[in-house]
Amino acid sequence: MEPVKWNYFQYRKSHNYPIYIRFKEEQINTKYTHLLNELGFTLVPDAETKKISLEKINTRILTVQSASARIQQQITGSDLLDKYGMESISIQLGTLIYTLRKVGLMGLPHGKTIWDLALHSDISHTDKMVGLRIMLVRFLSQALSYEGVLSYWGTVKDDAVIVMKQAQSFGEAVFIDMNKKVIFSNGGEIKLASHLKIIRKDKEIKTSSNMTREDMIGFLSVSTCLLSFNGITHSMKKSIFDLSLHSSGSFAVTEASEVNL
Repeated sequence: MEPVKWNYFQYRKSHNYPIYIRFKEEQINTKYTHLLNELGFTLVPDAETKKISLEKINTRILTVQSASARIQQQITGSDLLDKYGMESISIQLGTLIYTLRKVGLMGLPHGKTIWDLALHSDISHTDKMVGLRIMLVRFLSQALSYEGVLSYWGTVKDDAVIVMKQAQSFGEAVFIDMNKKVIFSNGGEIKLASHLKIIRKDKEIKTSSNMTREDMIGFLSVSTCLLSFNGITHSMKKSIFDLSLHSSGSFAVTEASEVNL
């Protein structure tokens, strides 16, 4: 039996994040690679995969595979669970389990290098690819949380961060690294300027208004993409405090409100 051939993809390789996703070579397709490129992942040459250190404390490798029949049944779930939402987290045998119904199930064991994502057989359908994007953002948010990297549903426009609800963003997210002074989005990366504008589109209001620093800290603390029973990490709290010193927040007026004015 031939050994399994894996394709490894590294997150923001030029910034040396030790965060990887790997697929079996026969299971990778253009939809996956397009999505990975959008999220900032780059294919790692075979020769370099041997140099990936499994000993580094912050190295994370997400192994993506098709779900078994038993796991697929768990992913499909019951329609009765819809009232709790499509996403859920639980603890099974001491491991954090994140499930997005009809898309996949991910195991994120604390302190372990190898994490696992089992995908539903219908994942290649376009609507499910948005779900996969959401799951991979959740993975990145968890993997980068101890580095203090902040993540929010939304996008970057005119060097301002636009924060949205998840449904508004279609799974698109912004990652802010205060240590490296850089912001990542689907559009690429920008340097974190001395002052950053953060615009909220997650809430409908009739007139634009600014946020106080205390409101900013509260909003940034509860709105991250990180799903955890323990809340945000200490390093994320520090990043939010630092970000609040160098940013201003405001509410965007919705288009419907603009018409009514």
